[in-house]
Amino acid sequence: MKKFLFMFLLVAAVASAFTFVVAQTDQTNDSGEKKFVLHGEIRQRANYEENLTDFSDDSDDSFLIFPYRARIAAEGNFTKNVTGYIEFQAFGVWGDAPPIKGFAFGPVGADPNGGIPFPNNASIDQNTNSGQIFGNDVEMYQGYIALNDIAGSKFSLILGRQEIVKGTEMLLGDNDFYSGLSHDAAMGTWMPKNFSLDVWWSRPLQTPAPITVPVGVPPTPPVPNHDSVNFYGAWLNWNRYDNGVGWAAYLLDYDSAALGGIGLPDGSRRQFWTIGARTDREVSGKNGIYWNAELAFQDGDYNNGPDLGDTGSISALGWEGTLGFNLHGSYDHKFQIVFDMASGDDDPTNEDAEAFDPLYQDSHDRYGFTDIFTFSDLTVWGLGYHAIMSDTWSWGVDYFNQSLSEDVPAGPAAGEDHLGQELDGWWKMQYTPNTQVLVGAAYFDPGDAIDAVNSAGGVDTSAGIRLLAQVRLRW
Repeated sequence: MKKFLFMFLLVAAVASAFTFVVAQTDQTNDSGEKKFVLHGEIRQRANYEENLTDFSDDSDDSFLIFPYRARIAAEGNFTKNVTGYIEFQAFGVWGDAPPIKGFAFGPVGADPNGGIPFPNNASIDQNTNSGQIFGNDVEMYQGYIALNDIAGSKFSLILGRQEIVKGTEMLLGDNDFYSGLSHDAAMGTWMPKNFSLDVWWSRPLQTPAPITVPVGVPPTPPVPNHDSVNFYGAWLNWNRYDNGVGWAAYLLDYDSAALGGIGLPDGSRRQFWTIGARTDREVSGKNGIYWNAELAFQDGDYNNGPDLGDTGSISALGWEGTLGFNLHGSYDHKFQIVFDMASGDDDPTNEDAEAFDPLYQDSHDRYGFTDIFTFSDLTVWGLGYHAIMSDTWSWGVDYFNQSLSEDVPAGPAAGEDHLGQELDGWWKMQYTPNTQVLVGAAYFDPGDAIDAVNSAGGVDTSAGIRLLAQVRLRW
């Protein structure tokens, strides 16, 4: 009942905000900006996959699903450069909220022999939402207050739930292709003439909390304290030069809570630094070489024993690199090569943890359109051709070869490292300034490491495919 009441108030608040924003769109603030602006997104996608969970035809793992994402946001621009932003979203797949809301799943139940069905109190179930078992829900995706150009300075401050997107999103992204990624954070920005510097603190997880209480420990009232997961960062971004070159440098600190007293090692209790830099060049609309290069090192420690003082060391690195040439004529032809590498742990029995942690990466279409690999113990190289035909449509093909950065240490795939190779193709059309259509296809051919595991289990290895079509409306 409490959940239903909360959802009712939430929907009512969104509806009220929508009415208020529409009524006020003709008002402006002291800077001439619209005082209230409505933003939103509706995304629908058809997604078919086969053999991407077991890489074999011996069992049926093909499926067709229709993921969706819907967002609605209101932005208020007030005097003295104060902005308020609140955004709600729902995401899931078709069928996660049956047409008949509540516990009844199908059309009105009737006796196939012509009898009159006995009342089943379906109306009560619908009013209490007791049948909602699929997890479809509405959440606050972003909600923050922004203080811009404080007291006429170049300093701004954002307080609240917000996206933190940096660079090519190798470490900090918004997971935009899927359900999104936002942080509860305080973000300060200093923006003089030639660069911008962002400094933030976020709270990924407040502890202690019920979800962090280990199994077997008697439940106690969760009392918040400072031993929580904290994520700190500083990101310096230099303005792009006239020749299209830009660069950035950053320092990140991930510091998780100590869950002491459980008598077991807790590998999630970590504190490590990530220091890195990136450079890139853009040459759209003209002939020239373009590139992106990013290198990040990680150093710290983690808990590897029952006592909080039992620690091992973290030492890892990650690299992403793209080098290409844009041939400009009636439209742009982009030819590129890519090489990405994230370190792995060559000896899991020692106290050194050498596998790279990609933190809050947006991984979609970075290492193949199938999105089946995580940027840890992974090496990928590839080739690509992208054609930018106009402001309206573009297409491309990409080849990727994926391997483990370290050979498999034991088991049926011992000594192997090749995961597979993938061929992707995609086509995009900007149907209207607000509406984009995307069609994509991916073919994944498993490598020796996967084939060895399947063969040991008496399973024949088969290629996997992914097909998708998406329509996205944003305003």
